Amino acid sequence: MHEKELSLTGKLDNGLTKGILHLLGWLKVGGLWLLGLTSLAALPWIIFEYEEGLSDLSILEWGFIPLLALLLWRHVHYCKHFTTGFWLGFSRLLICQGVMSALKFLLVGVVISGLFLIEHPQELFYSLVQESPLDKIITFSSVLVAAYLAAPTSCKKPVNVPAAAPLAAEPTASPEAKEALQ
Repeated sequence: MHEKELSLTGKLDNGLTKGILHLLGWLKVGGLWLLGLTSLAALPWIIFEYEEGLSDLSILEWGFIPLLALLLWRHVHYCKHFTTGFWLGFSRLLICQGVMSALKFLLVGVVISGLFLIEHPQELFYSLVQESPLDKIITFSSVLVAAYLAAPTSCKKPVNVPAAAPLAAEPTASPEAKEALQ
């Protein structure tokens, strides 16, 4: 069935819509990329919060660092295996970190909105502000989950496989079989 061609204003409207959607897509990816980059860049300040070197690390942080190194090695290994490339692999890692950071911000927003709904928000606020390992556990586990999920799972492009020989339309017999038939 033949489609009717759009008028000039319809083409301009359609092009403007596609352009704005393309721009919004790039802003979404760029925002997640930037959010992921800042969350990874903030990790040293979260880990070494008292600036006392290795004596500053808790057991949780001593466990987090090797796990993160192992997951980053896994990510690089899978990027090489699936020929993802450095920039696409790095982008996947930052976008996953950005999504996890956005989910953490959403969770913080839900908690803050819950503070406004209860009768005595000061008591809950003071219990949340006190330093507890729960905050670091959530932060570190979200970084580890994002690093785990960022690894590529399949090839983007098909691997060059040699083409199989084309099948003949008619079966061919060997010279011995031809002699046997005659």
